[in-house]
Amino acid sequence: MAINMTFRILIVDDEPKIHEVMNIYLKRFLDDFELLLATTGQEALEKASTLLHAGQPPDIVLMDMRMPAMDGLECTRKLSEMGIKNIHLLTAYFDSDTAKEAAEVGAKGVMKKSEGFRTVARKVADMIRGTKEPTPSTGAY
Repeated sequence: MAINMTFRILIVDDEPKIHEVMNIYLKRFLDDFELLLATTGQEALEKASTLLHAGQPPDIVLMDMRMPAMDGLECTRKLSEMGIKNIHLLTAYFDSDTAKEAAEVGAKGVMKKSEGFRTVARKVADMIRGTKEPTPSTGAY
């Protein structure tokens, strides 16, 4: 009997199209995941708080850098302070200063939107599988 492992992926991006595209691509690489969506930093903090209180923190957070009101760096810092550990910035705007700032606020890494969302989704799937081994391999697709 297979162990049911639903991976929780929180995507924080003020563009709903990003959520839709990531969902489509993640379905190609992961069989069992729950996509949690936030369009603002504040909404991300509220969802993370609810998940933490339920004992089900997200397995990974993909954080947009540029959002109104609270940017991705500030939100990442606050999520890190709450105990959320696996946060990766997902941004179109990347340079060495961004990488340094991301690490300082608790991000594990930076993924560039310019790599393409299929590549980002594959990386996310690979990282998530590494967090919850062993996962049964199925040839469903």
